[in-house]
Amino acid sequence: MIIQSFAPVMDIPYYYPCNFPLIHEVLQRQGSISSLALLAASRLYCLPSCADNGLVKPYFHKLGYEEPIWEMYGQRELDSFEEGKAHILQHIGEGGLFLATGTSYHLPYCEDYQNPEYIRKHVKQGSRLHLVDHWVAVYGIEDEHFHVYDPVPSKYMGKVLHETFHEFWKGNQSIPELAPAKRKEKLRTYGTMDVRATGKLDSSGYRDMLTQALATQINEFMTGRTIKQGERGYHFGQGVSLHLTQALQERNEGNQANDTLISGLLFDMRWSRYFLRDLLQEAALWLGSPLDQHAGEFGEIIKRWEKAYQLLQVSRIKQREDWQVQLTSVIHQLIADEWRWYEALRNAVPQEACFNRQMKPRTENGYREDLLRIVLDSCRELNAYHNTSIPLDKGGNAPLYGRHGQLDSLELVSLLAVVEQGLEEEWGTGAGAALSEMAAASLPESPYQTVGSLVDYLERQWLPDQEEDAG
Repeated sequence: MIIQSFAPVMDIPYYYPCNFPLIHEVLQRQGSISSLALLAASRLYCLPSCADNGLVKPYFHKLGYEEPIWEMYGQRELDSFEEGKAHILQHIGEGGLFLATGTSYHLPYCEDYQNPEYIRKHVKQGSRLHLVDHWVAVYGIEDEHFHVYDPVPSKYMGKVLHETFHEFWKGNQSIPELAPAKRKEKLRTYGTMDVRATGKLDSSGYRDMLTQALATQINEFMTGRTIKQGERGYHFGQGVSLHLTQALQERNEGNQANDTLISGLLFDMRWSRYFLRDLLQEAALWLGSPLDQHAGEFGEIIKRWEKAYQLLQVSRIKQREDWQVQLTSVIHQLIADEWRWYEALRNAVPQEACFNRQMKPRTENGYREDLLRIVLDSCRELNAYHNTSIPLDKGGNAPLYGRHGQLDSLELVSLLAVVEQGLEEEWGTGAGAALSEMAAASLPESPYQTVGSLVDYLERQWLPDQEEDAG
């Protein structure tokens, strides 16, 4: 049994993860317009993001958005290979692709096939690789073969023996040599999942989603959020650029431990920009001018980021003494030019059209944490772009205004305007209660003395209203 007239896309850019082409084909079979660029953008692969330690990867779910394009449901492990074959037959009989997860270590057409390097690179000391199961789509099953679609990275579409597919489908956790791997995602044996469009996109809906993807990208990049979870911080957008400049500054001050962080950020940050380039090119096709012009300009920015990484590598190899100073100058100028490019792009894209956010439970403690995050992020933005020096390392005790404060009255109004914007982005128009206007109306200084007192004030002012709305 084979799906007839199955002619999927095979020429996939190397930086796309293995699941996106499969999801793309599933959504198209469900009658929804799709593209790899929009799928990646819907999970914010276009947005630079990293953890404090410099690990660069998408952290979409930490930003609190709903799934705008597609969702994965019914992730499960089947009990046996025979049960799995029955599920595949049923799925293909209904005209659908069957998605399976396993290990590329047992796929004969892969470079990883029984390759000792596949084991070594995941278990070696200090490995930054995450051990993840590989996705394939099954589009046919016969007495001796499965027919699989596996375009990334192998560009393969064809037959695999039952015995071989069985070994693949048992997954990475069936390989004892991989047990010491430190970084692991959820690994499954006989793993499968179902994928569906959150809403079938026609031409109009597809254009709307392209606009929403761009608006969300612009908003998140320029906001530059840092999200704290326990001891770990996660940086997004411009926040990653600032994390890089801080690492460069510390390196210039003699902290050679930052060399690995700087190199990793410069090398890995380019992936997000490749995904954004693809989104811009797709949007230019569907939405027209001036996005084609912005796409061309962004291509030049990407080249400059690539040259910055080359400068780092060559300077270190040749042991140039002044490489830190030269690289810092290049990066500062590049970050400033990229910011100006985003400002121009923002004028071309309607900013009210962002992805929907998930509804959060409005418990008092969770609500206060959100308020504290918004105020601290606003302070961070003020420090970065208005030359203020709010000591963010003091958290809620950081002084803002008054006798011991860091801000004058105009800077306070600017801060509260940013806070107001953050509140509205989190909870909708009107949530900010015109804070900047209230400050300009000469309210007492006490609510603004510290970050903590401002959070207390915000909580008293409109937490009760929010709780009433929730009822």
